[in-house]
Amino acid sequence: MASIASKLPFKLPSKKFMAFVGTCTGLAGLMSRDNMLSREGLHKVQSKVAHLALEPMDVHELPRKVTVYLTPPVGDGIYKTRAHFKEYVKPVLVAAAVDYEIVEGFKSGELQSKVREAIISRRKAERSVSQPTDNSNNPTQEIKKKSLAETGGAIVVGRAAWIEYLHGLNEGCNAPLVDEQVGTSSELETNTQSVGESNNITETNTSPTPQQSSDGIPSGTNDEILIPELEPVGYVHFYNRIGWKNVPLRIYHALNSYKNYEIAGEEAVKVALGDTRKFTDVDMDNGKGEEQFFKGEVENPKLDGRIAEKLSVYI
Repeated sequence: MASIASKLPFKLPSKKFMAFVGTCTGLAGLMSRDNMLSREGLHKVQSKVAHLALEPMDVHELPRKVTVYLTPPVGDGIYKTRAHFKEYVKPVLVAAAVDYEIVEGFKSGELQSKVREAIISRRKAERSVSQPTDNSNNPTQEIKKKSLAETGGAIVVGRAAWIEYLHGLNEGCNAPLVDEQVGTSSELETNTQSVGESNNITETNTSPTPQQSSDGIPSGTNDEILIPELEPVGYVHFYNRIGWKNVPLRIYHALNSYKNYEIAGEEAVKVALGDTRKFTDVDMDNGKGEEQFFKGEVENPKLDGRIAEKLSVYI
């Protein structure tokens, strides 16, 4: 038997082949481990909100709906933000039976403009509802008021989107409404014509132009009308590690992606559960650590104090 084995051609594999096989086996093991832990992390965050999907609803009641704000990371494309939302945030919303609407900005400043226009539209809607009508017992008007007060909330993914979202809030609440400008110009034209036609009148009563404060909000007006009811907002971290110097860091996090469920997944759970607190100055720095991976500089967010008082965040 030994003589037969000695005649068989047997050769140990080379060191390069053994290193290649060992490397592939190690990477396969790490990827398998990450996939297993990711499934466990997904199941963990989904189990925290699964009871919400089992709660009974009224026949005429609609499911809760949140607005998701996405924008490209500084120096990269929006597809990465989309993938981050679909992988770590969307499964939590689906498990909680929470509907969502995505608002995207494909370039710098586009999301800020969309938030500003949405706030202006909400201000107009709330002002039209608050105006008194002859039929105070109109049930349609009561339903409209109720729908404006019930907001599903907002989710902002990433530091870049957070900055644009806060700037959009600030500009939307401070911007003058279009019909107010039209009414002021028409009044000025009427006063000018009356002065030209009435040569015997020595004095004319003209309404003073409303002065604006340093924040852009006209003084002498009701802040409750100018600043609409703001929906609670939740922040989801997104670390976009790009660049050659971050390659080792990217490899490490690619093999430990399950940790994103402990960060982004848990933040999505907070939104689904719906517990809130008042906005503070500390919340302005949400995602501040993400800026180290930006390929460019960003402006620090600014928010009017009167707006911050009406804003709440999920906890």
